[in-house]
Amino acid sequence: MQKYIVAALLAGLAGTAAAERYVGIGAGASHFKVDCAGLDRCDKSDVGVKFFGGYRYTPMLSVEAGYIDFGKSKSTGTQDGFQLEGVLKSQALLVNAAVKAPLVAGVDGVARIGLARVHASLDQRADGNVISSTTRESWQPYVGLGLQYKVRPDVSVDLGVDMTRAKVDTATGSTTSAVRLVNAGVTYGF
Repeated sequence: MQKYIVAALLAGLAGTAAAERYVGIGAGASHFKVDCAGLDRCDKSDVGVKFFGGYRYTPMLSVEAGYIDFGKSKSTGTQDGFQLEGVLKSQALLVNAAVKAPLVAGVDGVARIGLARVHASLDQRADGNVISSTTRESWQPYVGLGLQYKVRPDVSVDLGVDMTRAKVDTATGSTTSAVRLVNAGVTYGF
């Protein structure tokens, strides 16, 4: 029995010695899936950014932590003579596993799955005055898909999409919005 425990520990240490660390950054178009029924104008898109770091245990398996700012969604409408405005903002802290697989020469596919601690805020205004401001943090599922093109052994250019949900409280209860970031970026391994 002790032989097996020692063998497992040595195999784990050998995998750790070959591990690679990496950091990355990305930016692109974000999208909020919100209900805009009855509104005059509804802007569901913005610019978002992503920062992440990871630890690759095997050529295929990594553990990552990251941050995404999805930007904001803004809607306006008129009701009873008042100009109404709503602004939904969302950011997320991520912890996930990433699986990388070669697709063609120099190009790898990456699938990410994990949890996001999502911070969402909703500000509602009438004629420019704040009438309601709520924030909520919640744990949500996180999924990401991407492609990496190796420019050098330690640098890749990335394309990806990251998805989670933002939950906010409103006057009529709680609502959940799917949020997505389609991004391009760079990853550097060291």
